[in-house]
This record gives sequence, structure tokens and C-alpha cells, in this order.
Amino acid sequence: MKAHHTFRSIEREKLEIIASLLQQAGYRITRITPRQGELTFKATRDGVHSGEDEQARVGQLVEHFNIESWSVTFT
Repeated sequence: MKAHHTFRSIEREKLEIIASLLQQAGYRITRITPRQGELTFKATRDGVHSGEDEQARVGQLVEHFNIESWSVTFT
């Protein structure tokens, strides 16, 4: 299974930190871009075995850095 995460925030520094941490963990990261008054980037990871575990792992980062918007889909 593949996980596709989308992160949105008005604070570039938070997104840069999360993107760096996820990249070190093996996620593919898109460039941080402005969209509708916010900044956004996407992170993708192949080989996800459990959607719940994936959401819990990334959700901890989102909560810690107080990210305004985060969504995840699985394919």
C-alpha cells in the first residue's frame, strides 16, 4: 500500500522541519509551494502495511508541530 500525505501551514519553518524528517525516514517529498494563502507539500511512502500505524506515526509530527491541515490517502 502507498500513503500520500498533504501538509498545509502558514509557517514555512514547520513544514521544512517535517519535510526533512519525513525525507530522512524514506518518504518522497515535493517542493513546498504557496496555495490559497498557505504553504503546502506532499509526502509519499511506498510499502505501508497498516494505515492506522501510518496515521499514528505521522499524526504525532502533525500534533507536535501544530500543523493547521493534514490529510492522508492510501492507494
